[in-house]
Amino acid sequence: MICIVYISSAKLGLTYGEILNIVEDSRMNNEKSGLTGLLLFNSGNFMQLVEGAESAVDALYRKIEKDRRHREVKLLLSEPITHRNFSNWTMGFKDIEKLQEMNPEILNSFLTDELNFSVYQKNPYKALKFLETFKRIV
Repeated sequence: MICIVYISSAKLGLTYGEILNIVEDSRMNNEKSGLTGLLLFNSGNFMQLVEGAESAVDALYRKIEKDRRHREVKLLLSEPITHRNFSNWTMGFKDIEKLQEMNPEILNSFLTDELNFSVYQKNPYKALKFLETFKRIV
């Protein structure tokens, strides 16, 4: 099994309804493919962790790279794993902006300092830690 983390920007004009459709389609497709993970969305940017069989993860990533709803897809991390971190989530989804509106108390220094996803290109393991934080929130 492997785990990947990537970031991308949503195409201009992508609606919130279209994002929710991506999440629902991902949940169905990931269940069929044996994939699990988490998708974060913030201010027009995505960060996603996907885990599962290497062939299935690679196929999904190639599909995402070609998906016109994504721009500037950048792979941050790809590594073998011995167990899943998101085993119960065919595709978890968190909209960081909406989460902040609902739960302003989560705005600790970790989140307010780290919402710029480009930070993670320099330290991919920080991205993994960031994603794991959202597994415990809400």
